[in-house]
Amino acid sequence: MPVTTFASMILAVIAASGLTVWALAEFGLFKVLPALIAVGLLARWGLAHVPGDDEPA
Repeated sequence: MPVTTFASMILAVIAASGLTVWALAEFGLFKVLPALIAVGLLARWGLAHVPGDDEPA
């Protein structure tokens, strides 16, 4: 993995955590929690294993 990709991933995680802390402080847990759950489920769906298609046509 290139250093720039790794650094970008780390900066994205730091930015996302900062945004989460700000949203919790600004709006409260019960307004932010459904959005966090939705993002988590969307990430789980997006990162799910997709079976390979290496069978002959």
